[in-house]
Amino acid sequence: MSRLFDPENKFWNFIGKIADVTCMSFLWVGTSLPLVTMGAATTAFYSYTMHQVRDTEGGILSGYFKAFRHNFKKATLLWLLEVAGLAFFAADLVGVWNLFLFLGGLPAVLVGALVLCLAFLFLGCTFYIWPLLAVFEFPLKKLLTNSFVMAVGNLPVTLTLALVWALAGVGCFYLSGVFFVWVGLAIFASSYFVDMVFKKYTGELAEEEAAWKQKQEERRQRRKQRGVVGAAASDTQARRSGCWVPQPVRLRRKQGGEAGAALRFFKAPPRGCRKIGKRNS
Repeated sequence: MSRLFDPENKFWNFIGKIADVTCMSFLWVGTSLPLVTMGAATTAFYSYTMHQVRDTEGGILSGYFKAFRHNFKKATLLWLLEVAGLAFFAADLVGVWNLFLFLGGLPAVLVGALVLCLAFLFLGCTFYIWPLLAVFEFPLKKLLTNSFVMAVGNLPVTLTLALVWALAGVGCFYLSGVFFVWVGLAIFASSYFVDMVFKKYTGELAEEEAAWKQKQEERRQRRKQRGVVGAAASDTQARRSGCWVPQPVRLRRKQGGEAGAALRFFKAPPRGCRKIGKRNS
């Protein structure tokens, strides 16, 4: 009986996580109100719940807003792409329905089945792309590729995630006043299934992430080296050309016998020196 009221009990630990998810849901809906920021808010939510699954979560506010700022650009771009994809498939489904009403027959059924399969595949990718962005540092192309591979390669889990979000949709329909709580619970529940999939690819994903980070660091180093070499070459060329390099000079101007304000100006270059860094023609 004493273990039942132990705060370290797994049951109370799980209840505490549900309470944290509920608080996080209020943060999510508050930061998603402009709608454009919904991608960054969803990524930050997944970042916290993925840490919850591994029992490594920290502070709610600090962890949420740190992930929100860190992934803002990529998440916003992915969100815009997702909205465009949803609009595209919604228009396709409406068109297929009209085709079935007017023509009917086997061709309309086949086209409808094809559109439904592609729409489900698109939704399957969205189940994985936000956790991928929250956990790993990948470029946009790699995020899209890995989400597709996971959605197709783990079809039972993808179907389970679809069921989780379908149940959340039913909850939003009947209790729309607290829809954000249902969204938070769906993100929390789906994080357990996504974490199972990530463990299958942990070694490969870690290697890809390390290689991408190394490539980015090499690019930054090359840019720095080009900048240093370019600055040294410009200085050397200017010295060889004999052109005057402007130097700031301070001059005191007197007005009405009293000292005026200090002026900063540059002397004009000597004749024959058209531009700094070029030789006299």
